[in-house]
Amino acid sequence: MDDNDFGDFGSDPYEFANVIGDGDQPVYPGCRKYTKLSALVKLYNLKAKHGMSDVCFTELLILQGDLLPEGNTIPTSMYEAKKTFCALGLSYEKMHACPNDCILYRKEYEDSTNCPTCVSQGGRKAKIQS
Repeated sequence: MDDNDFGDFGSDPYEFANVIGDGDQPVYPGCRKYTKLSALVKLYNLKAKHGMSDVCFTELLILQGDLLPEGNTIPTSMYEAKKTFCALGLSYEKMHACPNDCILYRKEYEDSTNCPTCVSQGGRKAKIQS
């Protein structure tokens, strides 16, 4: 194996190594159940599952940090959390979808403004909502 086998994890290999090290760092001194990285992944899964906004997630991180003992390693903002995930190569792309869950507006539908499935089924013209 060589460095190319791992894909592109950002331009800074030291940043990637630091994030991997977070996998062993307890979320607070003496914590045995969660590491900084595992706690962040659990919290981020909650954000995605419940559709939390970035502002809401930042407030949750701040609250979590205040509730945990002194010396905890929880990030204090969505920006810090995103830096961690981006260093691991876990970025994402937002895309529009039909409100009726028919299609994603990508590939051949990228420039569309009406859902072709809703229109062809005689339903209302589902438009992209911004």
